[in-house]
Amino acid sequence: MELSTPKQVHAQETKQKIYKAASTILKKKGYAYLTVSNICKVAGVSNGTFFYHFKTKDELLVYYNYQQFAEFRKKNQFDAAVEGKPFDERILTFYYYWSDYMVEVGLDFCSNYYNTKNYSIDTRRWHRREPAYVWGYPDSCLAEAEQQGLLKPDYTIDHYAEVIVTIMKGVAFDWCLSDAAFDMHERIREIMIPYLNSIKAV
Repeated sequence: MELSTPKQVHAQETKQKIYKAASTILKKKGYAYLTVSNICKVAGVSNGTFFYHFKTKDELLVYYNYQQFAEFRKKNQFDAAVEGKPFDERILTFYYYWSDYMVEVGLDFCSNYYNTKNYSIDTRRWHRREPAYVWGYPDSCLAEAEQQGLLKPDYTIDHYAEVIVTIMKGVAFDWCLSDAAFDMHERIREIMIPYLNSIKAV
């Protein structure tokens, strides 16, 4: 078992402090107030400390959701839920969990997160970027399906993955715009299942 050093523990605690501050600002003030300066004030850290851990505000948001969603999946036994399922059902389950995560973090946070000025949700810009890639699991499902000859060879895995993410972002944006007026699981099934069926090899 690999042990963490005091320096590593302190660095992780500082990261936690920074993204908790960002979450507080998003929930209480909105995305317009989510500046590096404001984050540092709420977190009680210097700008230099912020930029030591995160290159940009967008990178912070990616890291925040990556960490929080990973913990959410673990807490709600995601691995057991997808075990033995075909690739399309695993992808659907992943996005069901994401929609449940959105409900848990709340409409106010999500409405500010799903903002056209938030470049951390631009898949083309952040695809496979460090330090975290939230949508890595669906990509791995698609890669496995391709290796098994289950996908049409019409497009690349990256293309299929971006379309799937676009579908989920559309559902998420509309859920926010409607003030959570519909069930996201049902909407995901209605839109994503036909697309997943359309990319399967005959």
